[in-house]
Amino acid sequence: MRNSIFLSHNEADKPFARRLAADLEHQGIRCWLDEAEIRVGESLIEKIRDGIDNMEYVVVILSPDSVASPWVQREVDVAMNQEIQGRRVKVLPVMYRECALPGFLLGKKYANFTESAKYDAAFEGLVKDIGVVFNRRAFNPDGAAGTLGRALDKAWKGALPVLFRPFHRPFQYIGMSIQDAARATDGTPNDVGNIIIDTDDCHMCLTAEGNYVSFVEVDLKATAPHYQNQEFDSEAVLGAFSVGLNELELVRKQTHCHTYYDHKKRLKITVSCLYDEAPISVGFGSKYYGM
Repeated sequence: MRNSIFLSHNEADKPFARRLAADLEHQGIRCWLDEAEIRVGESLIEKIRDGIDNMEYVVVILSPDSVASPWVQREVDVAMNQEIQGRRVKVLPVMYRECALPGFLLGKKYANFTESAKYDAAFEGLVKDIGVVFNRRAFNPDGAAGTLGRALDKAWKGALPVLFRPFHRPFQYIGMSIQDAARATDGTPNDVGNIIIDTDDCHMCLTAEGNYVSFVEVDLKATAPHYQNQEFDSEAVLGAFSVGLNELELVRKQTHCHTYYDHKKRLKITVSCLYDEAPISVGFGSKYYGM
């Protein structure tokens, strides 16, 4: 299972394991934690073995209690054997409380969580080691992320139309077959398979790659004419498409272009003015997410 982790730990480290699991889940990483996965009456050994087999990584939470635990040693032995056979990183050590590294983990890089004040930095490093783009907004859910309601309100105050089908949340077309997208938008594919929808409010192009939609770009006509040296509020623009900033992380901001990542959907979203006197355009695509 892609982006998934088995958390190997000792009962004494359960509070830390729970916190780590919750934070990883917010990053879109599936976590196997024994108390959540094993029901009364099920075979403990069988369920743990299945968990290790089905997860992409095993994170070993290291502490004086865990390195002395036969259960943890058994779990790591299974994972290490899979790592050797599969020739890829399977076991990721996490040092929670200072202890001597067990022999089977000597030489492996570990994430250092021993200082609580440095938890954030250690967690970000672990997420990146797993190969996932770190979502700072999800890690700090109490931040100043705008709700969808606020985005809609800004769109209305900015005299922008709140759009309905087929422009409502247009990222929904990414990955659709051209035939399904044509039915969903009431559009007709052109000679190269692209679907273009033009109304008084918007000009939308669904770009085909093979037989599937790979990119969606929508020009919001009410914003024209706009200039590249002119500031704009991307929250209001996204609100017109019923997309709130609480769903996104802002990764780059220039006067003419704001770039966001939607980590749950693994999308790159750009809100930009492509040239002077153009309308503001919103682009949705998965190809360059994380780049």
